[in-house]
Amino acid sequence: MFALQPQQPSECDSKSSKSYTPNILPCRIHHDGPVESLNRYWTPVPDEKDQNLQTAYFRGRKLRGRRVQIPRGYEGIVATHTDRELPRTTPDNSDEAEVEEVEPAEPVKVLEKQATFGDFVVWAHETIPASDDPYVKGVEEWIKFAEAMHTEPAQDENKGTST
Repeated sequence: MFALQPQQPSECDSKSSKSYTPNILPCRIHHDGPVESLNRYWTPVPDEKDQNLQTAYFRGRKLRGRRVQIPRGYEGIVATHTDRELPRTTPDNSDEAEVEEVEPAEPVKVLEKQATFGDFVVWAHETIPASDDPYVKGVEEWIKFAEAMHTEPAQDENKGTST
């Protein structure tokens, strides 16, 4: 289980308050860190007819991208793992005569919020990702699933009444 917390004050800098646009690329890049000159490697160009579509070239390969908006009321978050854990709380069982043997709770690890985003771009080789692309479709389906899991079903007013 994870808990999301803001970045530690000593580690905060001007980047933490910015909003970014993540890119989901159809490739594996064996590098994790900053790049000296990003413009040398990555210069997406918006489509003239539709600003949600983009074209870029990466290492000589043409990529086409589709911008996907995060639904209203939600926020995308870029987070990093930490070694910290939330302190465990033990329930007060002083009222019970018998205490059942319970498995120890799984530790709650802390994720630190680094940045936010309101949209992301999904890229494909040569063609624009379709609306049934797993990443494009996944946002809508995940949001619907999460809302179904965390809302109470509407009460049927006619239930329990006889006609």
